[in-house]
Amino acid sequence: MVSDQQNKWYFVLTLVYGIAVLVDWLLVPDGSEWQWVNFGLGQLKLAAVLGMAAMWSRHRWVHALLVVVWVGLAVIGWPRSL
Repeated sequence: MVSDQQNKWYFVLTLVYGIAVLVDWLLVPDGSEWQWVNFGLGQLKLAAVLGMAAMWSRHRWVHALLVVVWVGLAVIGWPRSL
């Protein structure tokens, strides 16, 4: 059963994800001059999704695994310098 506090966090994380998607889609163009903004928005969206996934599990090892996945994807997707 989901508590009221968890519902608030689900709402906040969904709102953060939705705003990041809209900003990425409507305001930020593709291109090398915007690569850091695109990277940051991608990390924000990934953190929101993994945060919602972490709320489904009460095990600490799942939380640690999600953090390792997030850091690994950040390292792989790190923008190249100009």
